[in-house]
Amino acid sequence: MLIQRMFRGFRGQVSWWQTLSSVLVVFFVLGPFIWMAMISLTPEEQLFVHGVRYIPPTVTLNNYRQIFHLLNFNRAFTNSVIVATLTTAWALPISIPAAYAFARMSFPGRTVFIVSLLLVYMLPGIVLLIPLLVIFRTVGLLNTYAGLILAESTHAIPYAIWLLTNYIATLPRDLEDAARIDGCSRMGAMLRVTLPLAVPGVITAALVIFIASWNNFSFAFMFTSGDKVRTTPVLLRQFNQGEAGIEWGIQMAGSVMAALPVAAAYLFFQKFLIRGLAAGGVKG
Repeated sequence: MLIQRMFRGFRGQVSWWQTLSSVLVVFFVLGPFIWMAMISLTPEEQLFVHGVRYIPPTVTLNNYRQIFHLLNFNRAFTNSVIVATLTTAWALPISIPAAYAFARMSFPGRTVFIVSLLLVYMLPGIVLLIPLLVIFRTVGLLNTYAGLILAESTHAIPYAIWLLTNYIATLPRDLEDAARIDGCSRMGAMLRVTLPLAVPGVITAALVIFIASWNNFSFAFMFTSGDKVRTTPVLLRQFNQGEAGIEWGIQMAGSVMAALPVAAAYLFFQKFLIRGLAAGGVKG
């Protein structure tokens, strides 16, 4: 009995330390975002005072009003939505059949193709800037949605294929074989059997592509000019100087507005994201 009580007490201590550790990790991760939100709600004249104030003495929404008054934020936000959504819609129909072929079929060069996709994905985006700039200028895709979508796809499609290949490889083949015996073609079995089972992986790939496209700065900075196609990260980067220097309140308000859609998408699809990444990263 004494040993059991000691063991139960040890388990209680472990649980307590686990809770404390989790709280510290969450605070460490969310600390910068909380600080950013606090700055966005603080009047500009109260930011540069002696001492550190963790809670603003006066809360204002003027910084959020200013980003719409001083910046063309509505246009940039809409451009980010269009580019991220269309990149996701373009990448998935290409990635899903390719991933199914890699996971279910054996053909010459299969391993070489998979390794090539990984190598392309591992290339830093900055390496592709000059070649893509030359190509887009030649074919007239600079400062267009199509140019940004194609540029984002250079990393989105290889990653989606790699993730979905691993995920589909973990799914059982028995249901597909039964569908083939009942008269389904291979494409029919993929659409009616495999694709419904792969929904968590597909949602994960879509979410990762959307977030990467939303946050990408280098492609949008190099391939756009003016407000026509300029996205939110580029707009926030270019608006950083006022008469008295950087206007931190407005800058942080814009950053909060830019982060909200991504955070909301992640929280809404969190269950699918964890399942998709866990299953897609286990088996290659």
